[in-house]
Amino acid sequence: MELNLTAQNKQEELVLKYLQNNASEVLASKINNGTPFEKDGKTLTNKKTLSGFMKYACNNAQELSEKGATSACIDDQTVYGWAIHFFEEDSIVGTLYNDDGTEYKSVTKPVQNNTIKPKPQPQKPKDIQFSIFDDLTEQEVKNNEMEELNTITEKHSNMEKSETQIEKPSKIESPNTTFYDKYLVLQQQNPKSAVAYRLGDFYEILGENAVEIAREIDLTLTSRDCGLEERVPMIGFPYHAAENYFSKIAKTHNLLVVETDGTTRRIEQIPNKNERIVDAETGEILGEDLEPNDTVISKLFEIFGNMLEVQ
Repeated sequence: MELNLTAQNKQEELVLKYLQNNASEVLASKINNGTPFEKDGKTLTNKKTLSGFMKYACNNAQELSEKGATSACIDDQTVYGWAIHFFEEDSIVGTLYNDDGTEYKSVTKPVQNNTIKPKPQPQKPKDIQFSIFDDLTEQEVKNNEMEELNTITEKHSNMEKSETQIEKPSKIESPNTTFYDKYLVLQQQNPKSAVAYRLGDFYEILGENAVEIAREIDLTLTSRDCGLEERVPMIGFPYHAAENYFSKIAKTHNLLVVETDGTTRRIEQIPNKNERIVDAETGEILGEDLEPNDTVISKLFEIFGNMLEVQ
C-alpha cells in the first residue's frame, strides 16, 4: 500500500522508504487515514507526518545523549524502530482534524475569577464622647471658670516673685572678658608680683597694683572695661619705653612681664633705690630715668588709652 506521507529532506526520504517496505497493512491504514482521538469532548482524527516524527526522534536522541552533549550518534535500526512506534502508537499526538477535514484548533476558555469579594462591613457608630460639663448648670460652669482664673493668677504672681529673687550676675559678657580672665589667673598665681601684660604697643597693669604704682611713679590712673559692672583701674605705658618704667616699678614691686605671645619673664624688686635695677633673667641693667620723648608718649597713652598707636 502506498503511504500518504511527504518527505521534505534526505533523512525523511530514508525513513519513508523504510516504512514503505516494512509497514503492515494496519500501520499503513493508520498512516494514511489517521486514528480516532478524543479531545475537548469531541472525536477528532489524529494524523502524523514525517516532520513530526523527526521532532520525536530528536527528543529521544537527546534523552539518550550524555548530559550537556549537543549531539548524539544513533544507529539506523534504532531510528527506524522509533518510526514504527511513532506512527503505530495512538497516544502520540500529531495533527488533529475535524470531521470536515479542517485542522482542529483548541478553544481556550477564559479563566473565570472565582474570587469572592468580601461584603462591605457596616461601619460601627463612633463612640460619642461626653463632657463632664454637660451635667453642670450654668452657675457651676461660671464658678469653675473663676477658680481656674484665680489659680492662673496665683501661679503668675509666684513666678514674678521668684524672678525678683534671682540675683543678677555680677559679670557682664564683653569682648574684654577673656583677656581679663587670663590676667586674673596670672595675678592669682603670682600674688606678690604686679603683672604687666602687653597688648599691642603698650603694657598694662590692672587692679590694686595699678592704683599703687600710679601713685608711686606719678602715672595717670585710667580704667578699662572688663565686662564688670564697674571699670577696672589701669595704668599703661609704651613698649619701647617699658624698661625705664620697669626700673621705676621694680623699686617697690616684683614684676611679671607677659608678652603678646604668652611668654613671661620676672623682674625682682630691689628695695635700695641707690642700686641699679637688673633683669632677673637677662641680667640687663635697667635705667632709672625716662627719656623726654617717652614721657610724652606715656602721657598721650594716659589720655587716649588703647586708641593710641605708636608709629
